[in-house]
Amino acid sequence: MRLVTPERMKRLDEYAIKELGIPSSVLMENAGRTTYRLAKERYLKGRDRIVVFCGRGMNGGDGFVFARYAKKDGLPVKCLLLCKKADLKGDAEIMMRVFERMEGEIVEEAHKRRDLVEEELRKADIVVDAIFGTGLSKEVEGGEREVIEMMNACGKTILSIDIPSGLDGKKGRPLGVAVRATHTYTYGLPKVGQMLMPGAEYVGRLTVVDISIPASAEERIGVDGHLIDGDLIRGFLKRRRADAHKGSFGHVAVIAGSKGLTGAAHMASLSALKIGAGLVTLLIPKSLNAIMEVKLTEVMTHPIEDEGKGYFPLRSFDEIKEFVADKDVIILGPGLSREKEVGDLVRKIYVEMERPFVIDADGINAFEGHFELLKSFRRQAVFTPHPGELSRLISMPARQINEERIDVGRSFVKDTGLILVLKGARTIVFDRDGTFFINPTGNPALAKGGSGDVLTGFIGGLVSQGYSLLESSIFSVYVHGLLADMWVEEHSEMDLLATDLLGYLGKALREIRDGKERTLVDVSL
Repeated sequence: MRLVTPERMKRLDEYAIKELGIPSSVLMENAGRTTYRLAKERYLKGRDRIVVFCGRGMNGGDGFVFARYAKKDGLPVKCLLLCKKADLKGDAEIMMRVFERMEGEIVEEAHKRRDLVEEELRKADIVVDAIFGTGLSKEVEGGEREVIEMMNACGKTILSIDIPSGLDGKKGRPLGVAVRATHTYTYGLPKVGQMLMPGAEYVGRLTVVDISIPASAEERIGVDGHLIDGDLIRGFLKRRRADAHKGSFGHVAVIAGSKGLTGAAHMASLSALKIGAGLVTLLIPKSLNAIMEVKLTEVMTHPIEDEGKGYFPLRSFDEIKEFVADKDVIILGPGLSREKEVGDLVRKIYVEMERPFVIDADGINAFEGHFELLKSFRRQAVFTPHPGELSRLISMPARQINEERIDVGRSFVKDTGLILVLKGARTIVFDRDGTFFINPTGNPALAKGGSGDVLTGFIGGLVSQGYSLLESSIFSVYVHGLLADMWVEEHSEMDLLATDLLGYLGKALREIRDGKERTLVDVSL
C-alpha cells in the first residue's frame, strides 16, 4: 500500500483541483459524506448523540459536512467550534454556513468554555475530531490542548477526520498532545506518520477514504513510501523447480560468534537454512567449534584458527577470504565481539571482498568512527541496525533517530548506497534511492536478545536463493514480525525465545502464499 507525507498529499490535492479541475468543495463534500456513511455503518446506533469538534481550517470544514449528514438523518448533533465563525475561510466557511442554515447548532470559541466542553463530552455517545488536519506543524497549546486532553479522558468513541488532531503526519509523533482516536478516516492515501510509532497508537483503526482523486494524480505526483503487505511480498515469491537440488538455493557463509556469544552465530546460521538456503556454513573461531558442532546439525562449520582467544584474529583474513570467495552471500557480525582486532578484520573483509553482505550487530559496530569508509567503498550490502547501533555509527543521538526515522534513513542510504533495515517498532526498509517500506507486523515479544539474529539469517538465506537485497529485506522483516504475531495468538508477549519463531515459519509462509491477509488498513471505495 502506498504512503504519502502531508506535503505530498497537499500536492496531490492541488493537482486534482488545479490540473484536473475538481472543485475543492467537491473533495471536502466527498470526504465528510463518506466518513459519515462509514461511521454510521459501524458506530451509530439509533439516536446516538454526536458532538463534533471543528477547527478553523479545512479539517473543520470536513467536520461540518459530517455534522450536516448526521442532522439530515435526524441525529442529535452539535458542533463545537474552536474559533469564531468569522475566522473560517473558503470551503470551511461555506460548509459551516450550510450547516447553520439547516438550523444546526454551533458553539463558537468552545475551547474557552471548559465546563461546556466537559458537559458535552459527558452527554455524547460519539465524539468527532475535526480540529487539526495533516498540515499542523507547531505544538498544540492553550485551549486547543485542553480540549484534546479532555477528549482523551472522556472514555467515549472518538472518530478522527483524516488524522488524529495534534499528530505529526510525517514523523508520527504528537505535537505536544494528540487525540487518541478509536478510528481514523484518512483521505486519499494513508499518511506516513499514521504508520510509524508512536503515531500508530493514536490512530486506532484506520480506514482510507476515496475522495475521488484519480490514480493518474498519484502517477503524476508520485508517493513517498509503502506499507508492506501480503500482496507486495507475494509478488516476490519464486516457484521452486521440480528438479531443484541444494545447489539451486545457494550457499550462505556466516562469519559470526565469539566467546560468550555463540548463540548469535547459532541463530543466524540456522535461520538462514530454515528460510530456504540450500547450504549454510558457519565460520567460527576454532576454540568454539566443538560447541557449535553440538548445537548445529544441519549447518556446516568451518573452524578458523584463533589461538584460543575466542574471537577472530586479524591474521585469519586470508583463510576467510579464500573460503567465502565462491559463496553467494556473507552474513557478517552476529556475536563477533567488540574487540579492536575484530573490528579491523570486519572492515578489511568489507573493503577487500566484493560479495553481497548482510551486516548486523558487531559487524555494524566495527564501523563506529569509520563511517567515511562506507561512503568510499560502496558494496552490495544490507545493514540492519537498531537505533542504538545506528547512533554510534553516524554520531547522532538515538532519540533523534527515533524522532526523524524517515529523514535519517534516507540520508544514510544516499550517503552509503546501502540497503538499510532500521529496526524497531514498525521496522523500516530503505532502498538506495530513499524509497522506504514500513513493516506493520510484529509486537513487543520481539524485544528480546536473539530476535535480530534470526532476522539477519532470514535476509541472508533469501539472498542466497536469488532474491535481491531489497526483496530479501522486505520479505524478511514482514515474516519475522508475522511469526511473533502468530506466537502471541497462542502464548504471550513475555515468554518468546528467538528460536521459537522458527517453529511458525512454515505456517507463516503458507499464509502468505495462500493470500490470507491480516488487515491493518481498511480501504473504502
